[in-house]
Amino acid sequence: MEAKAYDLEKQQVLLTNNDHVNNLFNKHFSIVNNECYTLPEPTTMFKDCPWTIDELQEIKNELNATKNCLNNYDIDQWQLHTRERNSAQKVIMQLRTHIQPELLTQAWCKFYEIVSSFPLIPVDYIRANDTYFRSIHLCEAPGAFITSLNHWLKTNVPDIKWDWLAMTLNPYYEGNSASIMIDDDRFIRHTLDHWFFGEDNTGNLLNLKNLNKLVELSESHCNIFLITADGSVDCTDVPAEQENVLLHLHFCETVAALQLLSTGGSFLLKIFTIFECNTVCLIYLLSCCFTNVSITKPATSKEGNSEMYVVCTNFKGPTFISPYLEKLREHYEYGPKQAIFNKCDIPCTFMERIILCSEFFKFRQCLVIANNIISFNSDNSEMLQNIKQIQCMVADRYIKMYNIKKLEIGQIIGNAIISSNYISTNQHKKSLQGSYNERCEKQHLAPIGRIESFCNDFNKIEIHVSSDEIINYNFTEFPEKLQIRSGKVFHKIGSSKFCNRIALKIKNGVDDILIKMNFKIQFPSLESIEKVKNEMLCEPRHEVLIFQYTDIYDSHKIITEIYNTLQKLDIGATLVLFGYSLLTHLSIELLYLISYAFKSLKVTVCDDIGLKITLYHYNYNLKVLQFLSEINAASLEAQKQEKAILEIISSSAFYEGCNLCFSAEHLNHWILKTYFNYILHTLKKDTN
Repeated sequence: MEAKAYDLEKQQVLLTNNDHVNNLFNKHFSIVNNECYTLPEPTTMFKDCPWTIDELQEIKNELNATKNCLNNYDIDQWQLHTRERNSAQKVIMQLRTHIQPELLTQAWCKFYEIVSSFPLIPVDYIRANDTYFRSIHLCEAPGAFITSLNHWLKTNVPDIKWDWLAMTLNPYYEGNSASIMIDDDRFIRHTLDHWFFGEDNTGNLLNLKNLNKLVELSESHCNIFLITADGSVDCTDVPAEQENVLLHLHFCETVAALQLLSTGGSFLLKIFTIFECNTVCLIYLLSCCFTNVSITKPATSKEGNSEMYVVCTNFKGPTFISPYLEKLREHYEYGPKQAIFNKCDIPCTFMERIILCSEFFKFRQCLVIANNIISFNSDNSEMLQNIKQIQCMVADRYIKMYNIKKLEIGQIIGNAIISSNYISTNQHKKSLQGSYNERCEKQHLAPIGRIESFCNDFNKIEIHVSSDEIINYNFTEFPEKLQIRSGKVFHKIGSSKFCNRIALKIKNGVDDILIKMNFKIQFPSLESIEKVKNEMLCEPRHEVLIFQYTDIYDSHKIITEIYNTLQKLDIGATLVLFGYSLLTHLSIELLYLISYAFKSLKVTVCDDIGLKITLYHYNYNLKVLQFLSEINAASLEAQKQEKAILEIISSSAFYEGCNLCFSAEHLNHWILKTYFNYILHTLKKDTN
């Protein structure tokens, strides 16, 4: 690889800065340009075993060999290095300074590039028919494709009337894993009426019932001329198989788009590589359904990764795809296990285009990786100066090429001001430490060694509360009404807006190891609870309600326990909660709600039991009891439908009125700290 990297370096030196910038903005490859490919009969689909193309597998092996050179690099150091060398690094800075777009992210930049470079919007047709233009955005969080499209429409075709709908994994559904979801809701919270989270409120596009509900919802909205699909999952631990990991998602995004799109519309799909059988088949399917299909890697896409976009324009229409939808939908929920098409049904000319396309993007990606390796191991100041100059040239070219202008006042979609108190665990996005090989080695440690390794990682996260700290809460905004949402039952908390993302991932990793060890932990321990209860015997009129942080999550049980306790509580009594989780919207919203039936709420940080939550002087608030009765009834009804209560208060009322939600992250961090300490203590005691 070193010799190869040296050769690549020599090629790179031959490029002028201007050539480098030109190449960056010309990573496009046309797959179909008015050629007429034919779909085989639906009855022949999904019959063949997955097949391979030797040339594509060779290209895949070459790319993986280059990527394998990164296995010993510390991921934090490597990501810092590649960020500094990113040719498009200054684009966002320039846009933020001069244009100030709404929800400016890298995704905003990528979409603006694509919509400015390809005829994604059939403007002439929309104008000629004086019709409304509608778009649907799949796997869209946090919403930057939408704000980017709005910016392009307002500054290029302001006469066109536009409406939109988006579907994404629900950032308020704690059953979703953080590794597959973006939980940034800055934009979502202010545009909730435009977001659809499916029949089960998860936002999971891979559920056929959710697709059916989306289709039903969209039937009254004709003229859907654009569908975007920007889905991905974290494949850092399986870098060589990113394409296979994402195949099911890409299949569902494609089937959804083909079922929703109007004749003449466009589809934009994010993919990564085209090496495997069914990715080739998906591209062939799209090439038969659209007049023009191109693959592009925007200049603002990270140069060293495999990300690229399939741009499909001029859809042949529902009538064309209708005979195939039933067959495609049969494989929707579980993904295609067989080849979508027989190998012999795909023309050789198409295969040749795919091979050329894969080589085109592989070569450029390998060049970037090799160059980054060379510069990582070099202190050449001239090389650094060179990249700084390129970054300025790229930013200038980007703004001039796409003629980006500022929006006028009132042209943004969401709220102009986003609260600085906004809760987002995205600030803790980095969760991997060390090199890829070091992380693989940790997987082979003995169970206790892996738990200790997890705990060491946890201890690197800064904590903002200390033992015996007391926090008093006073809530002033009592919610005027409930907004009860139900959805799919979950028993494991995969994500939380009230917990550091890394910390929760570590907690779930530790729990998985304990399950494999068949080692049952109760926390708080029975001994700790008994000790605290005995201390409280001298406290008159105290009612104790005990939960377990280690119990499987059960929304109905939490609601029932709280409801039953308040029903029989004496006026003037104090309620003390132990082991009460603050990881979900429901648990914090319930605490927020019942606090209005008490004089005050105090949270005490404890060494042995995590938190002690004390609600002083019960005052019998009829409105609170009525709300609890309504919530309990809704929970009983949800149980009958095999669903669970997810939220009980609107997001706006909750975040504006409940200051507990802004400190819950630190309190949960403390709970996890005491939990891990207890686990290590118990394991060591049992092994001695």
